[in-house]
Amino acid sequence: MNTIKDKFKFFRKFIFETSVIIIGISISFWLNNTQAKAENLRKEKQLLKAVQLNINEIEFYVLDREKKLTAENELMDYLSTNWTAINYDSVTNVLLKGGNTKSFHNLFLDYREFHPPISEITSIIEDGSLALISNNEIKLKIISLLDNHLEFLNQNVSSEIALQQEFRIALLQSDNQEIKTILKTSQGELRERFYIEDDFTEKTRAELVAINKLNSGENYLSLKIRQRFFVMHYLEVFKTKLKELKDEVDVELSLRTENT
Repeated sequence: MNTIKDKFKFFRKFIFETSVIIIGISISFWLNNTQAKAENLRKEKQLLKAVQLNINEIEFYVLDREKKLTAENELMDYLSTNWTAINYDSVTNVLLKGGNTKSFHNLFLDYREFHPPISEITSIIEDGSLALISNNEIKLKIISLLDNHLEFLNQNVSSEIALQQEFRIALLQSDNQEIKTILKTSQGELRERFYIEDDFTEKTRAELVAINKLNSGENYLSLKIRQRFFVMHYLEVFKTKLKELKDEVDVELSLRTENT
């Protein structure tokens, strides 16, 4: 009897100790799992805040770029419409006050690229951090914004740049003395013209007159206006999609704040 009783006591003790161990392991696993989830939520919130800040930077860049392009579009439309009857004095005055927003240099000799500050959003895709974001809609919008909408926009910007480079080559190969004269410049002159530090009335007027005499100048401007239309279209689409992403991120962050 004592042997059976001892065995029963031993068995109860074994069950108790085993249960304690199992419960301890379960609690430890639960705590570790809870801590891991909390850490992931913390990292996710940090990522969303970083994306939010990056979106604000991109918006500022896009609005500034859109402002410059719109001002330039107005001037291009006027020049194209009035190519055979340009008011040189009026346009010269506009260019003199335009800085790098409305300038002869940017209209006919140089081009505007599009490089929004997307480093933060790009990095979370490249390093795999995007997987930490639980909101699938946000992930899809981020990928679509970069892989589709920004790509479409840059393709059209590149087409405009290619057009402008072709025109520059034509000017480079020209033996026209007036063209040679207007192409001559210096670093100091460009700085002074862009920052409106000196009076370049006569040279600006001479540039307009020289370009106005070129058939290729009118053709170039017409083609640039056509290509610019698509640049503006995809810029507007990019801006809209960026706003949609921003709204989605703002809502997600507000929910996180309410739940903490």
